[in-house]
Amino acid sequence: MNRLLREFTCKASSELSASNSGHSDIRLRFRSAIIIGLCMTVVGSWSWGWGTSDLRADELARTYRQLVEKYQRQLEELAVWCEERGLQGQAAETRAWFHPPAGDKIYFPIIPKERGPAVPSPSLSGEEAEWQTRFFRLRRAQAGALFELARRAVRAGRATWAFELLLAALRENPDDEGIRRILGFQLYQGAWRRPYELRRLRAGEIWHEKYGWIPRQHLARYEAGLQPYQGRWLPAAEVQQLRQNIQNGWVVETERYRIVTNHSLEAGVKLAEELDKLYQVWAQLFVRFYVTDAQVLALFDAQSRYSLPPLPRMLVVCFRDQEDFRRSLRNAFPMIDRVNITGVYYGPKRAAYFFWSEPPDWTNIYHEATHQLFAETRRMASNAGKNQNFWVMEGAALYMETLREENGFYVLGGWEAQRLCDARFNLISRGKHIPLDRLVSMGMDQFQSYPELGELYSQCAAVMHFLMHYDLGRYRDAAVRYLDQVYSGRDDLLTLSRLTGKTLSELDHEYQSYMRSGPELVPLEPPAASF
Repeated sequence: MNRLLREFTCKASSELSASNSGHSDIRLRFRSAIIIGLCMTVVGSWSWGWGTSDLRADELARTYRQLVEKYQRQLEELAVWCEERGLQGQAAETRAWFHPPAGDKIYFPIIPKERGPAVPSPSLSGEEAEWQTRFFRLRRAQAGALFELARRAVRAGRATWAFELLLAALRENPDDEGIRRILGFQLYQGAWRRPYELRRLRAGEIWHEKYGWIPRQHLARYEAGLQPYQGRWLPAAEVQQLRQNIQNGWVVETERYRIVTNHSLEAGVKLAEELDKLYQVWAQLFVRFYVTDAQVLALFDAQSRYSLPPLPRMLVVCFRDQEDFRRSLRNAFPMIDRVNITGVYYGPKRAAYFFWSEPPDWTNIYHEATHQLFAETRRMASNAGKNQNFWVMEGAALYMETLREENGFYVLGGWEAQRLCDARFNLISRGKHIPLDRLVSMGMDQFQSYPELGELYSQCAAVMHFLMHYDLGRYRDAAVRYLDQVYSGRDDLLTLSRLTGKTLSELDHEYQSYMRSGPELVPLEPPAASF
């Protein structure tokens, strides 16, 4: 791989990983798991995130476990109360609401923007109204307890876990003003909005799923098939021709992104929405990467009105097709015709570049956009990853590839993630494993010239999964601080060991045991030859 490509964070198509991982497809067989409908989705974001050996962290974990167990009992008691009164539907809804912690996924609840209705609902009476009152009373009490535990976690230096608790609390009570304030929301005309949204709404604009932010009075023209171009309203088909050159492309702006595309306005809006989702999840999971402990403490201070400063808006360019993508980037990346690059984050331009396809390659888009988030939300050292620990810069982006939406949650991780399956297959079935001390010793050049790059990428994804999920999140905060030190250039070969409180050999042993503890791997076809 050419030196120019190594100088800037970019990733070849995921096809490289599949062909180089030693097999073409692996799936999972759960030995004794029974999945009972969507209502039983497990919520890993509630994991109790143990610290290294800190007694305060263990105390917080015990408190959390007791809260969850008590809440489960209370919900079950309410469900039984419903059954005794013939309220079968309410009993099922009450039981379905409970989500226990999980070990292999993190779930970020998708919180409604609209303010909740009055409780009990005016349409209910008698025992149904009493059930709803009791149900929401339990939820509000759980929200308060989780919020208080989140404050304690912040004081114990557990910012990552604190935000997970905060989101769990907000799921229980979406209208908690204190939590909404921490997350940057204000109540406006019956809905919770961020300051950027408020400015645009107050200026008479609306957000449309096809057109993005537009003046309300222009909606009828858009729906009539017209679009603005240089001060005139023209048929959308004519505008499509006029915007074929990326220099004249559509511009879609959100709070977090500026999208330029010559494919279509609708594609730009869809890309903006997906990237906003990524940004939201990334900002919650890696909060301690871009803010200090003091800022997080001030944010959770009940007497403070402190709010986090806004993060920079990211520039993303989306070309109409792969040929336009290659033609436009050929000067910067001469190898682009020889390597199947489907997206790239280009540091000198502070921009991510993609091309639109059907369906879009979301895993690659999430990967490169994650590199952009880590590089641009704070100052990045010029030597970040150059001499050692480059793997974690890729590992974090690989982990964010797993982002998807499931049953009202944004989800990360999961044993079924393809790269994780690849790494487990290589370790368990082929006995192929790169010791952790060697992995952390690789700088960027050594990493990217590794002869079996697909296998290396798969193991990076698996080690990152281990750090985020092992023992219900034991090393999750340490992983975020590890990234902080690598990107700031303050890392060395023992940084990961110091932050986790374990030797690299001990971590390696835990990693391999964890990989072997997952669901049984079932190859769907013979392994493909690696190259």
